[in-house]
Amino acid sequence: MENKNLGKVEISPRALAVIVSIAVNEVEGISKLIGSIKNEAFEKMGKKEYFKGVKLNFEDNELNVEVSCCLKSGYSVNKVVSNVQENIRNSVYNMTELNTKTININILGIDY
Repeated sequence: MENKNLGKVEISPRALAVIVSIAVNEVEGISKLIGSIKNEAFEKMGKKEYFKGVKLNFEDNELNVEVSCCLKSGYSVNKVVSNVQENIRNSVYNMTELNTKTININILGIDY
């Protein structure tokens, strides 16, 4: 099969943040992502911000991810964080073929 270069593909940071957000919320034990006050104001107005709690940075063609979230009560922090990191890495690579350099998870609270 012949491979023809049809043009350039760019993936917006917002699209990447949505991929990361969905990957985080798929993991059992995660309660919610924690965003900034701006994100919470948008939600009160009825607008869902899928990228809240997700920070992205590119360095040497690799993606650095930082996620802030709350854990559900009764779950092991280490197991949930490990599952979140693995799910983010797999989801980003499978959908974009981008490699992740670091995936930092900040657990900001426990929801009972």
